[in-house]
Amino acid sequence: MQTMPTTGRTVEKELFIAAAPERVYRAFTDKQDLQRWFVTNAEVQAQPGGVFNLHWNDDTVNGEFVELEPNRRITFTWDERPRYGITTCTIELIPEADGTLLRLTHTGFGGGDNWDELYNGVNTGWTQELAHLKTWLETGVEKTWS
Repeated sequence: MQTMPTTGRTVEKELFIAAAPERVYRAFTDKQDLQRWFVTNAEVQAQPGGVFNLHWNDDTVNGEFVELEPNRRITFTWDERPRYGITTCTIELIPEADGTLLRLTHTGFGGGDNWDELYNGVNTGWTQELAHLKTWLETGVEKTWS
């Protein structure tokens, strides 16, 4: 297991999803799944060192998979340059009862106005997007775009 250095503030989220860890893992690593709950378009190379490009209506984030432990753990960089910087996100998938406890830890937020803006956006964004993930995996209802 590789660990990434952490600096600055951290966004932490925890959510129970009534779906197997294998299913939750696939939702983060499969293009078709990502486009059902998270983004309008995804380009994904789900392997250590593989890159991804995530597109929302008018926004794009790039990153790289640092660690992929199938059905258990995903670590990736989140590249918001040039306006912000690069942060790191780890998703842990813990089997629990009839589903999965998802634990998200997003680290590396610096200080200053731009970092404050990014931190607040990521904190709010993950809350909203994880709710979309839960809905998609538990009910099959896709995220709607306005």
